[in-house]
Amino acid sequence: MKTNFLIVGQGLAGTLLTHELLKSGKSVQVIDSSTFQKASVVAAGLINPVVFRRLTKSWLVDELFPQLEETYRELELLLGREIFHPLKIRKVFGLGEADFWKKKAVANGLSSYLNAEPDFSHYGQLRMEYGSGWVEKAGRVDLKSLLDGFREYLIENNRLRTMDFEYDRLLVHQDRISYGEQEADRIIFCEGHRASQNPYFQQIQFKHTKGEVFGLETTDYNADFILNKSFFMMPTGGRQFRMGATYDWNNLNEQPTPEARRELCAKLEQVFTGDYKISRHQAGIRPTTHDRRPVMGMSAEHPRIGIFNGLGSKGCMLGPYFARQFVARLNNPASPIHPEVDLRRY
Repeated sequence: MKTNFLIVGQGLAGTLLTHELLKSGKSVQVIDSSTFQKASVVAAGLINPVVFRRLTKSWLVDELFPQLEETYRELELLLGREIFHPLKIRKVFGLGEADFWKKKAVANGLSSYLNAEPDFSHYGQLRMEYGSGWVEKAGRVDLKSLLDGFREYLIENNRLRTMDFEYDRLLVHQDRISYGEQEADRIIFCEGHRASQNPYFQQIQFKHTKGEVFGLETTDYNADFILNKSFFMMPTGGRQFRMGATYDWNNLNEQPTPEARRELCAKLEQVFTGDYKISRHQAGIRPTTHDRRPVMGMSAEHPRIGIFNGLGSKGCMLGPYFARQFVARLNNPASPIHPEVDLRRY
């Protein structure tokens, strides 16, 4: 069995990279574990082009946003599923934040993404005594629909092998790599936080974060916008919502905790006065690097072995743009990679 690329991992990074490679005419086989939990399965898929703390544009958002819209629409057509849901974000203000919003929205050139005028209208079940602001260009990616749909697509086209990858079975030859009966020109690891154990990329300074999120059901609240106030509450249909998220750099496990439950509920109840119940509580480990930038490239020591990782909490925004950029480099060594994500920075 010979292929151009062997991809290890079918989370968000592996899915997007495989899609771009197939589009470029390459043959691909994917190895994906049935026992390792993907952070993408837990993640809410939030698309937010604004950094609220400083009220600035998110890094590279002017380049990222057109690419993510294009890629997710392509995947919707390919898979016959709805994946990208445009939604507005309603940012609830604290004391003095309305003036800050109006001033910085103009000063930082945010007119393409948000309404600079504060909104002092009311909405049932929400405390907004200091007003709110609207991010007009935002949304969510239905990651479950994307990952499940792409998995079915891979199976239908005989491109998926379900197994745990064992590093000691990988053989590196001068003209190829081999893993069992599978041979490939190159292998790319898209393993999420498990990349920390990958013997070929020990130089990368990972700084993973644990995040916890809820599924919520409300009684009489059915807003069609994403609520934000040091948390997000995102509609997923009917009176169902996703709510999160926590950040924990020390306890890197995938177990939900009562501490996170109390933290998130306390934040929610400062703003939300309606009835709700928690339908699901999940935890995952975000793959993040020390500088909070993705990492991609081919190993200097083993140029047939590469990595695409570190998408972190903004993965749904970053992934489409950098998957396409990486595939352009893989197909043409002269094609540039953004220096802040290049593996060579390590």
